[in-house]
Amino acid sequence: MQQRLLEGIRVLDFTIVIAGTFITRMMANEGADVLKIESRSHPEIFRQFGPFKDDYPEPFNPWYNRGGSFGIWNASKRSIALNLTDPRGIEIAKRLVTWADVVVENFAGGVLKRMGLGYEELVKVKPDIIMLSSCMQGQTGPHSRHPGFGTQLVNLVGLTTITGWPDREPASVGAYTDIIAPRFSVLAILAALDYRRRTGKGQYIDLSQYEAGVHLLSPLVLDNVVNKRVATRIGNQSEYAAPHNAYPCRDRHTDRWCAIGVYTDEEWKSFCKILGDPAWTRDERFSTLRARRENEEELDRRIEEWTRNIHPDDVVRRLQLADEPVPVKRLYTGRELQEYEFDVKHRSPYTAPHGVYRCQWEDRWCVIAVYTDEEWRSFCKVIGNPKWTSDPRFNSFQGRKENEEELDRLIATWTVNRTPEEVMSMMQAAGVPSGIVATGEDLIEHDLQLKHRHVYHELDHPEIGTYHGVAPSYEFSKCPVEVERAPLMGEHNESALKEILGMSDEEIKELILEEVIE
Repeated sequence: MQQRLLEGIRVLDFTIVIAGTFITRMMANEGADVLKIESRSHPEIFRQFGPFKDDYPEPFNPWYNRGGSFGIWNASKRSIALNLTDPRGIEIAKRLVTWADVVVENFAGGVLKRMGLGYEELVKVKPDIIMLSSCMQGQTGPHSRHPGFGTQLVNLVGLTTITGWPDREPASVGAYTDIIAPRFSVLAILAALDYRRRTGKGQYIDLSQYEAGVHLLSPLVLDNVVNKRVATRIGNQSEYAAPHNAYPCRDRHTDRWCAIGVYTDEEWKSFCKILGDPAWTRDERFSTLRARRENEEELDRRIEEWTRNIHPDDVVRRLQLADEPVPVKRLYTGRELQEYEFDVKHRSPYTAPHGVYRCQWEDRWCVIAVYTDEEWRSFCKVIGNPKWTSDPRFNSFQGRKENEEELDRLIATWTVNRTPEEVMSMMQAAGVPSGIVATGEDLIEHDLQLKHRHVYHELDHPEIGTYHGVAPSYEFSKCPVEVERAPLMGEHNESALKEILGMSDEEIKELILEEVIE
């Protein structure tokens, strides 16, 4: 059997939540032997996250073995449960370090050091050990001991400062840094392993999730350094387009809107032409993107005077059918989305047809997009060239765009008698962009592309039963990727302690009775 990329690399894993467990999960994907240190009395927080097998388990069942979140982020690892509040538990952990090549942890700054498991202690028992600490703000500095999670860190990094409306409080973007920082961590570990291969020396890696997150805002930092500008929330506006906003429109209902974005000078000229080239469009304040950005409030007021007298559908039609189409979308109410979600929501200013169409069986759908006249002819051939395809209304892109509602209705009479898979197969064979609207079941059970790429691995778990583990999104030509199920809490207590430390059955039994091994 071919050797896996990190086969032979041994990792001692003290991590929690995505920001830590994702690091060692990526290494386990490539064959590293990852031994996770846990505590039954203080379960890792991911052990407490659902979804759970059979919803939430009965009170005395081992619920911490049934969580889907833990199962995903800790696949392909082994588990030992130790009481690290007991000095003997710390001593066992240190002995395990002599086995490891890499130690990974992501507690708040200084936590492992205060437990006696800091790098200074570990290097005494394993001089060439590589240790990575990935904490919120690094191990040094005035805020190094501040605890927290990704949901707080995105605020500290500044992502929420630029998300939302200028006159409202910042809006959260979720724990985004939890997915970013682990990738930096794995790269750093691989670099340290290469350094050790060349020099024989290990080292300590102090990774700050804060600093990894700052990379996301590098352009804004540069703008501040060079131009002294401080980025803030700009709502619907954009640094790269003006106008770029939502505008009220005319309708028998009062709350009707359209969204317009003008990115290029060509689009601006086209937009002005559609408006009838009123005198204000020749104002120097609106002559360039920079000028329009600087006078955006007045520009929005002028555009609003025009949109207020036009139905939103008419605004969309005029801008999309121009010789130089202008990006525009109608904004729909919740009720409209429920009623028309699959008829109008998926349309595009550059293609027709372009939509989601009902197929055979309940709540089954497909997507079809026709960009060119050549694709249109192929589309017509696939569906058998019915009489309506020769209707003059559909002979050109502009005609199909102007009659899109009728076009979509006619296409749906064909798709409704076929499965999504049939539609996709027939269209793709003819060079017409098409696909199914996938369900979770499709992704796991029916998607031929994902099956071919071996994305899902069927795993048998003692508590969860059969479930699907997710492989990395890449393949190596000479190294296999294997995914194994996540471990039960302390599942490898006996086997790992015997194999690695040579403990006897009597020693292990005694330590279990004394709650050192949990």
